Amino acid sequence: MIRYLFLVAALVSVPAVAQTTVPKPTAPPCLRQANIYDFKPVPGNRSLIVIARARQRYRLNFIGICNNLQYHLSVGFKTFGAGGLSCVAKGDSVIMRDVVGPNQCIIKNIQYQTVALDQSDAAAAAAAKQR
Repeated sequence: MIRYLFLVAALVSVPAVAQTTVPKPTAPPCLRQANIYDFKPVPGNRSLIVIARARQRYRLNFIGICNNLQYHLSVGFKTFGAGGLSCVAKGDSVIMRDVVGPNQCIIKNIQYQTVALDQSDAAAAAAAKQR
């Protein structure tokens, strides 16, 4: 019983960490195919937000519009790397299975998804709903 009281006292006495902005990593973005956890399309179908297993978010921008991206439950990646641990890079493709055939979207660049990009995506989605 005393052990549990000490545990509760220790948890209560831990000071709350202030919510601060996460600094942008200085290394170039390296999204590994083996570490992909989830994805979310961006309004406008020109970008895709990919979440890695370490909860790092990446933004894949496409050369053109990637049609019907918001309707797919799964996507694949066609990379020119030599294995699942190579980084997804410029020129690689996002592949989706479609009724007509496979749909391929070529990646223009990869960047970290930041809070500023989240806010601009939300503003673009709100503007699209107003139309």
